[in-house]
Amino acid sequence: MSFGNNKKKKPEEADLDITPMIDVTFLLLIFFMVTSTMQATPDKDLASANEGDTANVAAWKNLTILAPKTPKGDPQILLEGKATGSLEGFKSALETIVRTSGGKDVNVMIYAERTVKSGDTGDVEGVIKEVANEQDAKINLTFAVKEKK
Repeated sequence: MSFGNNKKKKPEEADLDITPMIDVTFLLLIFFMVTSTMQATPDKDLASANEGDTANVAAWKNLTILAPKTPKGDPQILLEGKATGSLEGFKSALETIVRTSGGKDVNVMIYAERTVKSGDTGDVEGVIKEVANEQDAKINLTFAVKEKK
């Protein structure tokens, strides 16, 4: 019996080579980037209201936005029931209303069909803000929903 060298041998630590795993990860990443398609977020339809307060509609100018007749067409814009044509026609009609208001606030209530895209109502809102800034007028804006009968 020999008591001189009583040390246990340490087991060798295994080296883990992760290079192939990194290579596979990058290959998968490149594959998914190349094969996926990038799509813009489509316009969303406006939500319909289930409840709401009724406002004094006589004091508000009614602005109705109707859906385009063709998929890539422009929406129809009616101000006080009269077709304004394009956004430019709407802008000039709104400028006339602001000029004839005698410095009072102009109240505009927007009605939009269910199929009108939010981008179209955003364009109309942009024109309203532009007229308010150019005419140095206050235009109050609200959205309305007609109840089903």
